[in-house]
Amino acid sequence: MEQNEQKVPFLHDILFSICAVGTFDSCRDAVDISPLEGHHAIIAFTKGNGSLITDEASLHFKPGICLIVRPGGPIKFDELVGKDITGYWITFDIYPLGMSTPSPGMPNCFPYGQQISPTPFIKFVDLLEQLAIKHHNANRLDSFKQQIRLQELIVLLLESHQATQNPTDAMQAVERSVAYLEDHYIENITVELLSQQAGVQRWEYSSLFQEITGFKPLDYLTEVRMKRAKELLLLSNAPLRDIAHRVGFKDEYYFNRRFRNAMGISPKQYARTHQSRVSIQDYQGSPIELPLQQSRIVVTGHILGNLLALGVRPVGADLTVIGKQVVYRNELHNIMDIGPSEDLERIKALDPDFIFHCCTIGDVTDPVAQIAPTLVINRLDSNFDQLRLMATVVGKRPHAEKWIKEYKTKSKALWSQFRLDIGINETVTVIVVVDGKLYVMGNYGLSFTLYHPLAFKPSEKVREMIEMGIDFRKISTEMIESYVGDRLFLLVGEDPISVNEAKRLINSPLWRELSPVRKNLVHFMDAKWNYGDSLTLERVLTELPGVLRNSS
Repeated sequence: MEQNEQKVPFLHDILFSICAVGTFDSCRDAVDISPLEGHHAIIAFTKGNGSLITDEASLHFKPGICLIVRPGGPIKFDELVGKDITGYWITFDIYPLGMSTPSPGMPNCFPYGQQISPTPFIKFVDLLEQLAIKHHNANRLDSFKQQIRLQELIVLLLESHQATQNPTDAMQAVERSVAYLEDHYIENITVELLSQQAGVQRWEYSSLFQEITGFKPLDYLTEVRMKRAKELLLLSNAPLRDIAHRVGFKDEYYFNRRFRNAMGISPKQYARTHQSRVSIQDYQGSPIELPLQQSRIVVTGHILGNLLALGVRPVGADLTVIGKQVVYRNELHNIMDIGPSEDLERIKALDPDFIFHCCTIGDVTDPVAQIAPTLVINRLDSNFDQLRLMATVVGKRPHAEKWIKEYKTKSKALWSQFRLDIGINETVTVIVVVDGKLYVMGNYGLSFTLYHPLAFKPSEKVREMIEMGIDFRKISTEMIESYVGDRLFLLVGEDPISVNEAKRLINSPLWRELSPVRKNLVHFMDAKWNYGDSLTLERVLTELPGVLRNSS
């Protein structure tokens, strides 16, 4: 593949070298910032108001404002309000790994020419003071510490800038915090914490929260916890102490009191009076006694990884296609292949007690349901919903909830690691080559992991697909440009037809003109990472860091 531009590095692919550190005070002498020219520079103002002219723009400043200036022409004050102007400056060079000359600028990493208000400013000033005091006569270890302080300084600046670039609409911010509450109800949550995360004044936050949900924040938190507690009481035999901890209460006595206040009866009474009502119907409408115990299970479709993630091994599954493609091939021993089209004779020979049949609702066929009690798992449902339903049937609901919580924690940790390397509102598109055909993905498979609040957003046309509930769409080579985002993932099947089609695509003039290709923001992966089951989702989190650090 042709390299039309120098590869755009991530922040962790950059080395920093401090050039000089200084202060300015207009009360002592004339402010001289000419040493900043020719290097990257950070200027922080602690007193005074005015404007500064750089190659980028005329920038207004006041106490608490910082600027990142790229190497270039002269920097000078255009206007000063008052005579007391004080602050700090530091100059440095940046070197992309493998380069011996400093970079003239990296607009994908640094917000040049924009006002930044680092928070907390006192920490920012403290780092600047340490840099200014210890810059001269530093030994090797001190110099190394100075490099670390500079990086801390830059991280603080970039995080503060990123926070100001997020949407500021109060209603949207509160809606996001409602979703946060529903995912983190087990934690110690206060209205103050929620309002701070939303960036909305507490009085306004509570009002908007009630408008959205119909509840005050803490009342809504109690509702979420009680709903989860009722599920655990009915679907597990865990001690009351464990259930209390799983829904965010420190001890069973406080949980018992809150449950009684909310439901009118104690948790144990609720479990006794409602457990007998827990039932689920199979495809033919017959009740299924839950949970299944020591059952011979057959699973169809792409949900095999869900069952294995729950620690349940079926006697049969579709391995003709999936068995050759998934990332967990070494875990398929002692599972019989029922064929890609659910070979009825093979399924009958396995004498199953139960069948999980994954398909689009309405497409299930009677013959499968005639063999054994069959529960349809909607292929269009989210992985979490599929996993929870399957876990309920096999008596593994607590296991599923633990997996979901750990997955969300790992996903957040992954994207927090790359939070400064992904641009605000940066979009990504996933294209898959399977059986020689091109498909663009909606919010399924790898896209489910990439479209995260801390990570990427879908391109405009992919967003339209997601809103229409379309998981994937077959496209031609000529259609790729209309779907492509700022970044592109190309997933290729291992079969020769797909490999050859991918080579043809990459060597085409159309491919070379795509924006992510020209900017070297294309990532390649095997198509096996595009499944949406629990095992694949979990393992792709460990695969992505290496992929993100390598683009072509």
